[in-house]
Amino acid sequence: MNGQDLVYDWRFNVVDEPTEWAFNWDYAEGGTSNPTPREHHATMWMVMNDHDPVWGVKKYFKHAAKSFPIKLVTTNPVSETEDNDEDDGDGVYKFRVVHKTSKAILFEGVMNKPDPENPDPNVGNYAQFRAKTKDGDAMMKNMNYGNHGKIAYIPHIRTEVGLDGGYRVVSTTGTGPDESEDADSTSSRDRLASRFQLFHEEEEVARCHMTYRDGSWDPSMGPTIEMIAVKQSRRGEGLAKVLWYWVLRFIEQNFTIECLNNDAPVGHIMIKATQVSTQEVEMRQRKRDGSLVPVGFKHLLFDFCSFSVREQKGVMGFMFGSRRPKDEEAVLYIPLLKPAVLAKKRKTDKSEAPKPGSGIMRSKCGERMCHWCNGVGLDHMRCSKCEEAFYCNPKCQKSDWKRHKKWCSKTRDEVQARLIKEGGMTEDGALVMKSMF
Repeated sequence: MNGQDLVYDWRFNVVDEPTEWAFNWDYAEGGTSNPTPREHHATMWMVMNDHDPVWGVKKYFKHAAKSFPIKLVTTNPVSETEDNDEDDGDGVYKFRVVHKTSKAILFEGVMNKPDPENPDPNVGNYAQFRAKTKDGDAMMKNMNYGNHGKIAYIPHIRTEVGLDGGYRVVSTTGTGPDESEDADSTSSRDRLASRFQLFHEEEEVARCHMTYRDGSWDPSMGPTIEMIAVKQSRRGEGLAKVLWYWVLRFIEQNFTIECLNNDAPVGHIMIKATQVSTQEVEMRQRKRDGSLVPVGFKHLLFDFCSFSVREQKGVMGFMFGSRRPKDEEAVLYIPLLKPAVLAKKRKTDKSEAPKPGSGIMRSKCGERMCHWCNGVGLDHMRCSKCEEAFYCNPKCQKSDWKRHKKWCSKTRDEVQARLIKEGGMTEDGALVMKSMF
C-alpha cells in the first residue's frame, strides 16, 4: 500500500452508490447480453482429460457409433491427417457429426488445439458442439444419457417456474438475436448465455446474467456469474437469496460436467465470477438492531453465496501480479450430483426454496482475502464493526487499522468527503491516480 490507500479502498472495497439495477445489462463480457431461445437448438460440452484430448473425442464417437447411426468427421489444424480427416491449419479442431444413412449434418463442434509446450494450469480440455435441427437436438440429448460428468447438454429454451405468493422465476438460454449461426465461428460459440429473472406478479424484481466462457484470458470451463442484482426499490426483502437458489438449481441440473482443473476438488462443478465489483445489489437486515445495510456484488458472492477468492495461475497469475485485488476473481465448487439424486431434488425444489420477505441473510463465507497481507484462507476473522473487512489474525487487523478506519462503517458520502479532503478526489468526483500500479 502507498499514500493512495483510500483511493484503492474506494475503488475495490467500498460499496458503490445504489442505482436501479446496479449494472449495464445491455453489455455482457463473456456472452450475449440478450440470450434468444431457438427451437431445436442446443449446446453440448464434452470434457476430456486424456494426454491427447482430440483422440478422446474420436474414441467417444467411435464408441457412440455402435449405438447411434452417426459418424464423426474431423478437420485438423495441423498438416498430419487421419482417415476421413481434412486439413485446415487455423489452430482449431472442427468436428461434424453426420448421419450415416442420410449424410445430414446433425451437429458441429470445435476444440482448441492443445499446446503441450505452454500448458495453462487453470484449464481442462473440452469440445463444444452446437445442434440446429430437430434430429440433431434429439441425437445430442440421447447421447447425454449415460455420460454424466463428462457431457453437458443445454437446450436453448425459455423455462418458467411458478412460486408461492405471486412470484415466478424465468430462465432464458441462447445466443444473441443477431448472432451468426456458423457453429465453427469462435465468436458464435462463445456467445451462449442464460438470463434469470425473478418476477412478482408482472414486476421484475431481481435478475442474474450467466455466461459459459468468461471474458478474461482464462479459458477454464464453468458457468460464469457476470451480474446479479435486486431492483433498488425491492432491496431488503431477501430476493437475492431467492434468485440465487434457482440459479444454483439450474446449474446442478444442466451443467453436469466435472471440472478438470488441477486445483478443483474431485467430483465437482466449477462456477466462476470475474471482475467482481462493489455495486450495491441488495440490502440486508442486521440482526442486532434491525437496520438495513447495503450489500455489494462482491459481498453477496463471498459472504452469502459461498464463493471463494480464486488465486490465479499461468497467464492470469501474471495479470493479477499488479496492485489489483485478488478478490476480483471468485470461484464456487458444487458437488456433481448423480442423476438419481438430481431427480429426487427436483421433487423438493419448491418446498426447500427460501421465501421472500426477510432481509436477514445467513452468512455462507468461502475463502476470503486478508485486507492487510492479501493472504487467502477459509477461517479469516471479520471486522466486527463494519462486517466487510477480513483478516488472517488480530495482528493483521491491528496493522491495517490506520488505513481501514478511514472507511470502516462509513457511508459512501462520508468516504468521498474524506477522499476530497486528502486530495485523492476532485470536487467533481474524479479520482486522482498516483502510481496505482
